[in-house]
Amino acid sequence: MSLLMPVKMPVINKTFYFFSAIHSFLLGLLPIFIPVILWDKGLNINDIAWFVALSAVGFLIALTIWDRLRARRAWSAIIGLSFLLQMMLVGLLIWDTQWLILSFGALINGAAGCFYWSTQRLFFQAITTSKNSGNTFGNFQILVVISLKLGILIGSFLLDSDYISGLILLSFSGSIFGFYLLQKLLNQVDNLGSIVQPRAFSFAQIVTFKDTHHSKSIFVVDGLFLFIESYFWVLTLYMLTQQSLTTLGLLIVLLSIMLAIIFFALKKTIDSINAQRIFIISIFGYALSWWLRAQLDLQSEAIMLYSSMLLIAFLSSFFRLAFNKRFYDIASADQPIYYILCKSYYSQAIIAVFFGMIGLWGFSSDAPLEQLQSVYYCVIPLVLTYLLYGKSRRSKSS
Repeated sequence: MSLLMPVKMPVINKTFYFFSAIHSFLLGLLPIFIPVILWDKGLNINDIAWFVALSAVGFLIALTIWDRLRARRAWSAIIGLSFLLQMMLVGLLIWDTQWLILSFGALINGAAGCFYWSTQRLFFQAITTSKNSGNTFGNFQILVVISLKLGILIGSFLLDSDYISGLILLSFSGSIFGFYLLQKLLNQVDNLGSIVQPRAFSFAQIVTFKDTHHSKSIFVVDGLFLFIESYFWVLTLYMLTQQSLTTLGLLIVLLSIMLAIIFFALKKTIDSINAQRIFIISIFGYALSWWLRAQLDLQSEAIMLYSSMLLIAFLSSFFRLAFNKRFYDIASADQPIYYILCKSYYSQAIIAVFFGMIGLWGFSSDAPLEQLQSVYYCVIPLVLTYLLYGKSRRSKSS
């Protein structure tokens, strides 16, 4: 931690890193296993898709509240709600009532995600420029690797051991401690006054958003990929590891340790090398990662299975590093808060529609792994949409 967070770091930077670290740990304890938990409760892929769709609805509802609190610079309320919603989510996931999880639980999941991701993006944008966005995101990724994977190790062990009371106690105490620590940081300055906030944005402003970077198309596509990875790919990994939570947790941690080493080497160089070339390479690598996902099955040899998983994790993480650098560079160039909010609104809206259609139309109950693989094949062409990102602006300026 000390390598990433020097003692004299500005309060806003400390707030960002501590907020990310604590929430990543809490995310690893239980929420990252949501698709696995739902699967073990007897729900099928259609049910999980419906859960995701309702989560997106919950995200959109919460985003309107978050935006108004942001405009008032009510940071204590925002951070407090992020931890409160996290505790509510854990309580609902532990509850055995399926209909409650698939309705109210999904909405709370979306609201918790909104207050976490939106706040994190806001703080990240506030501490970066085009000259350090890649390095800062690399630092962030390494920090997340440490805290998230620690949470995954503990959470997978407690879940596999059926030590639910210990899991709840750790999650709740971590949330309370996180709020206390961040509240102390907020009290060091005048309400993080360095972050200038525009007024809350209207529905008309969101709907009429457009720019010269093809951002709207990217927002739509990127949301789908993020949630397919978070839900369907995690479920695939669970199936490939013989439905063992401990094995799944160890696998994710080992892959992340290897990736952290790679990120440490890349994070300082990505801001100085040809960004467009790196971005294009990362896009084709990301497309390859989805093809590899579709190839893995229960008959794959162990060495092929785990080496492919490592390559998939690297290609996906490398793409995220390149994509987020471009995203925050473009956001910083104009109206960053407006840009970040539009990203969330468009992404969550298409997630609600896409996963809602799967939930209503759905798959059969047979061969779930093959059905997930068919989704991976279908989304490969969509990866090429990322090639448009920022293209218009560069062609006009050349």
